[in-house]
Amino acid sequence: MMRSLNEIGGMVLKAARGAGIPLGHCEDMALAAEYLAATDPVRLDCIEVALAGPHSPVIAVWTDTTLQIDAARAAMAGPVAVDALRAGYDAVVLKDVDAPRLVLALFAGQGVCVSHSFTGADLTVRCDDGPTAVPPMAAAVTVSGHLWTYLGGLAACTYVPATDASRLAGAGAGLTDND
Repeated sequence: MMRSLNEIGGMVLKAARGAGIPLGHCEDMALAAEYLAATDPVRLDCIEVALAGPHSPVIAVWTDTTLQIDAARAAMAGPVAVDALRAGYDAVVLKDVDAPRLVLALFAGQGVCVSHSFTGADLTVRCDDGPTAVPPMAAAVTVSGHLWTYLGGLAACTYVPATDASRLAGAGAGLTDND
C-alpha cells in the first residue's frame, strides 16, 4: 500500500509510543523511518524489529573518546549515539544492534554526516566531514501490509477506551455532541 512520508512518520511515532518508548525517542524513530522510507524503502521492515521490546534504558560504557552500548536496541540506543557524536565523541560502538539501517537513517535524518563499519552484528559510527544529508523527498512509498498492520496494532495501545467514563473525563466528543 502506498503511503506518504508524513503518514509513515506519524504512524511510527504512534506505534513507538504504544510500544512504550519515551516520547523523544519516538520522535527520533519517526524521523528515521521517514528518511529510510524515502531512501531505502525495501529495508523499512526493520522498524518492526526496532519496536519489538524490551525498551530499557541504555547501559553505556564511556571513555574519553568512545561510547560503547552493549545489546543496543535501535529505538533506545540510536538517539544516544547521535547525541554522543554531536557532543564530540570520536566513535560510538553499538554492540549486537537490532536495526542498524534504522540507526544510520537516524543519523542522516538528524543531518549528522557519519562513516560506519560493521564487525559482525556490531556497528561502529564516526563523525565524517562530508556533506550533510539532504532531506529526502518522495511522493509516496510502498509499505507492506504486514508492517502497516503491526504499526497500527501498536498505535492502538495509545487509544483511550470508548466508554461513558472516558467521555465524561474529556475523551472524544463527550456524551452529547451538539455542534
